[in-house]
Amino acid sequence: MTTSPESMLWTKNATKRILQLVFDENDDVLKCLETAMIEHNIHEVTIIEATGNIKSGIGNYLLGSRLFSYNFDNTRIKMTTGHFKRSKDGLFGVLKIIPQDDNNHVTIAKAIAGPDLELKVSYYEF
Repeated sequence: MTTSPESMLWTKNATKRILQLVFDENDDVLKCLETAMIEHNIHEVTIIEATGNIKSGIGNYLLGSRLFSYNFDNTRIKMTTGHFKRSKDGLFGVLKIIPQDDNNHVTIAKAIAGPDLELKVSYYEF
């Protein structure tokens, strides 16, 4: 049985780092996240915190067994979670947001930043 890089035992020391992203108004959130990962040579991040507003965007959420769409229109963020990996083919992952006015976990498909949007991500540096 071969081992994959995901299951190998690492003997290197890893340091957990935090990167805070401050968005300008009208920035594409997912594109800016990918650009920041490329600039800092980060291959995998975990979203740990987000504050501010999403100016516009769209996402999906499940309610029972039904799939609904959620349109963001100057929506304040209550809580967020997510995980992204970068590869040669692009950015893969999920960003889930709980809007201030709703209690559903909305999976972001597209989001445009409001004037005060900030995102904190954690990653490991080897």
